[in-house]
Amino acid sequence: MRNLFKLATAAAFAAGGLSLAAPASAQTYSAGRVIEAVSTSDLKAIVTSLDHEVVAEGDYGNVSISARSDTGTNYLVIGTACNVGDVAGCQGVMLQVRFDADPDITTDALIQANLTQAAVNTWRDPSGTIGVTRYVVLDHGVTMANLRENVLVLLSLTPSVVQTLLGE
Repeated sequence: MRNLFKLATAAAFAAGGLSLAAPASAQTYSAGRVIEAVSTSDLKAIVTSLDHEVVAEGDYGNVSISARSDTGTNYLVIGTACNVGDVAGCQGVMLQVRFDADPDITTDALIQANLTQAAVNTWRDPSGTIGVTRYVVLDHGVTMANLRENVLVLLSLTPSVVQTLLGE
């Protein structure tokens, strides 16, 4: 189970973790700008506004980035519901921290983590990967500051989820 905690600072993506980041200088963050759909540039602007590193892009779909926080936590920002109807871009954003499979994490611990932190969803996929997800629907628009704050919520709640999963 300690393996899971160690992965909290190192895991979120295995294969894409060594990719070089694209320059972020062209990205513009504007806190009050209302966005109804996002592009990769928008995701990069939000991540770099936090002084986080963009590690890779496109590994989880056309509009996706892998990022690393200033504390070393790897996370994903993935555009969803993309190019639906007449809307260009992605109308949803999935924020995730992923961990390698840990068979010591019980279903009861996953349930408890979900009950303890309702603002995020804790899950295990069929391969055993464990994840913490926060999903944002952009219908009718949210500010860039709001989407940025959602990244911070995910990152601030993940350590508590890990503690719950470890029974601490």
